[in-house]
Amino acid sequence: MEAGTVTFLAFVAVASVFGGGSLYANRMLGARARRSYLQKTTYECGEEAEGEAQIDFPTQHYTFAIVFVAVDVLGFVLALWGLTFRGINSAYGPTLIAFGFTALALAGIYYALQGERRWVL
Repeated sequence: MEAGTVTFLAFVAVASVFGGGSLYANRMLGARARRSYLQKTTYECGEEAEGEAQIDFPTQHYTFAIVFVAVDVLGFVLALWGLTFRGINSAYGPTLIAFGFTALALAGIYYALQGERRWVL
């Protein structure tokens, strides 16, 4: 066997023994399970549920946050890319790759926001 395969199998064995040992130790040393009629209710603390469970939850703020993170990651990748290729004399090859990457990322963001027309238009 190759060295990488042996290392992987050793890692799987150690992880399995650790996982199984943890479960076994939890059974032996952990607290006994207590059964109560309250566990079958909505809230185990005994509070009575009130109101409607399904509410209209606005998602526009989360959409804005996801777009912000996507554009932020895009800028980070382009900054690292620019630092990597700043020594290359050929200006058109790396520049076209950067513009292509940016266009593809912005097209993906636009496609992701198709349902949220208020944020795109």
